[in-house]
Amino acid sequence: MSLFVNPIPMGQNSLFLVLPLCAVVGVVYKTIRTRELRRLPLQILWLWAYLVAGLIALGIGFWVLVQYF
Repeated sequence: MSLFVNPIPMGQNSLFLVLPLCAVVGVVYKTIRTRELRRLPLQILWLWAYLVAGLIALGIGFWVLVQYF
């Protein structure tokens, strides 16, 4: 319970751990959902880019919200 009150501090370099996490999520999701295995690597790459771009957009949006409102 104290973990939610006093969270573990994360450094700037730990944000790069989101990239392999998005890759793993993309691989698992697209492996389950795809019908053509020939297109699987490209679909994984697109999903990975979509996830990373979405997280960057959310981060920028929350940063603007905190800084200016």
